[in-house]
Amino acid sequence: MTIFILLILSVWALPTDGAVAKDEHGCELEGRTYAAGSRFAPNSCTTCECPLHGGVAECVTRECVQDQNCVQYSIQSDECCPTCVEVGCRHTDGKLFHQGEVIRNEACVRCYCPFGGGNPVCDVTSCPLSQCVDPVSVPGVCCPICPNGPNCQIGILTLPIGQSILVEGATCTCESFIDVDGIKRTLARCNKS
Repeated sequence: MTIFILLILSVWALPTDGAVAKDEHGCELEGRTYAAGSRFAPNSCTTCECPLHGGVAECVTRECVQDQNCVQYSIQSDECCPTCVEVGCRHTDGKLFHQGEVIRNEACVRCYCPFGGGNPVCDVTSCPLSQCVDPVSVPGVCCPICPNGPNCQIGILTLPIGQSILVEGATCTCESFIDVDGIKRTLARCNKS
């Protein structure tokens, strides 16, 4: 009868939260003692295991991988890693931009962060071939302009569209035409009479 009561008292005295009584083998971590062979999580980012024969607890801390395009994070007290609540775009210089925000706005290139985030999107304007031989680049304007209108070069002369000149017995005219790609072009055409 004495053995039976002693057994009941020893079972009743065991801790229920994973802590270990001082006379048992276990692991101690941050001021708490854990039972040999038990697994425990001292915080939301760390899981530990106490070896079967006690000793030093072996712990693994979870690494939080951050979304490179996240603009804003939120973290709850019971979570290990923050949660992305707003996605944007990361430019090549490392700066983050919000969805819809213009990243680069130049004469021929406009880059922006698309809705849904991710990689920046760039719209590049390609300039058609010039309709003049004396185009001028204007700051802030994508394509060169023809300040003297469409024209052609005949020798050292610049001739406006529709005008003709006599060169060595041939009549040379600056003409406008549309090429096979549908692009308006200029051409000096010379005909001997």
